[in-house]
Amino acid sequence: MFGTPDDAAGFIFSDDSGINMTSSLHSNVEPSQRVKYLTHQSITKLLTGSGLSLLAERFAANLVEQFTALEGVTTEWSDLPDLFSFVRNELFKSTVRAICGENLMALNPTFCEDFWVFDKGLGSLAKRFPRWMVPSAYAARDKCQAEVRIWHDFIRTYLVDESTSRTPNETNIVFGSEFVKSRLQMWMKMERMSPQAMASEDLGLLWGANGNSIPTAFWLVLEVFRDPTLLAEVRKEVEGCLATSQSVYPSFDLPSLCSRPLLLSMYTETLRLYVSTSTVRSPENASIKLGAWIIPKGALIMIPSYVVHHNPALWSDGPDGSRSVETFCPDRFVRYPGSSHPITTRTIAAPDSRKVDSADAPSFSSEDLSGYFMPYGGGQGTCPGRHFAKQEIIGALAIMVTLFDIELSETDAGRVQPDLSGFGMGALKPKKKVLARIRRRKV
Repeated sequence: MFGTPDDAAGFIFSDDSGINMTSSLHSNVEPSQRVKYLTHQSITKLLTGSGLSLLAERFAANLVEQFTALEGVTTEWSDLPDLFSFVRNELFKSTVRAICGENLMALNPTFCEDFWVFDKGLGSLAKRFPRWMVPSAYAARDKCQAEVRIWHDFIRTYLVDESTSRTPNETNIVFGSEFVKSRLQMWMKMERMSPQAMASEDLGLLWGANGNSIPTAFWLVLEVFRDPTLLAEVRKEVEGCLATSQSVYPSFDLPSLCSRPLLLSMYTETLRLYVSTSTVRSPENASIKLGAWIIPKGALIMIPSYVVHHNPALWSDGPDGSRSVETFCPDRFVRYPGSSHPITTRTIAAPDSRKVDSADAPSFSSEDLSGYFMPYGGGQGTCPGRHFAKQEIIGALAIMVTLFDIELSETDAGRVQPDLSGFGMGALKPKKKVLARIRRRKV
């Protein structure tokens, strides 16, 4: 999908050493050539612990800076020709800057626009349509890959002399992050990782960081701004997470934001309603029986999350029937004091369902979601970026409800629908442009 050359693809697929620190028993791959393990380690370091905290903080700071600097958005209403494009482009720039620094987009001023053209054709590339059938999809990918190579060529010149020591700030200015620097250094020790292969891998990384989380953030923003009552509740939640800062710009305690039951529930409900992934499994050792079906050894099983997430037989519609599986229910995953409201039909069937004590505060509940909720896949293949995605999505909502008032046009207020042509490919996008108007709030 991302244009990895055949030689590099063969090198990657032939690595049988695994992703664990200890190489697989029968593998003869040299330590410096363990591309799967080393790549997994670098991404894990970026997306967990202190690496995750730094990445999320940089993203949020970038987004506030960009929104504050927007021209044409004042305290008076102005038209937005497409709310989705507005959210998509600003979040993309913030994420790219958080990972790669300023140089990638400075060297390639149209990279944001080019990336989303590439994203539009990704389904055809995933289906392996030949170039002559979808030339525009291949051209868009080639252009993005070339832009990443221009950036790589620029920063690679600073890796020639590895003895040069740099402060963390100097590293960020040149490479964008220590992650980018160490990733390039790792690949440069692998003879079969050509410049094109490196560029394709980083293009894949950037799609993984943006392709699903940004459309999901859009849907959450849309659901909040089209419900004035919910918007007021969210603003109240968000205000309690404002961080103390000397800056004139608002900043947030992201871990606190991501622990608020209502915000967590809304985030989870957005994933349930608008994300359509496909989890693929295969019986490795023997055929298995599933009900009346026998799955032969080696056969592929595809589990579409959208079908599971929208199955009314699995999800409770509430005691009064108001929580339809097709409806965005902000507090679907909130358990209230004194309530035994079930989330799934599995919970209804369980006679010992936990009832929240009346003295407890409302809490987020993911009880009994195993097998019913799979927006990020599962098992060893679970999306490694899910923790950043959560902070990115909830953080973006907090920033937007703090800085802006947004109103959808009367024709779009309740009629924006997802485009199911992206079924199975991740977060769905809206079918058409979403007309809105925007103004700054006096913060």
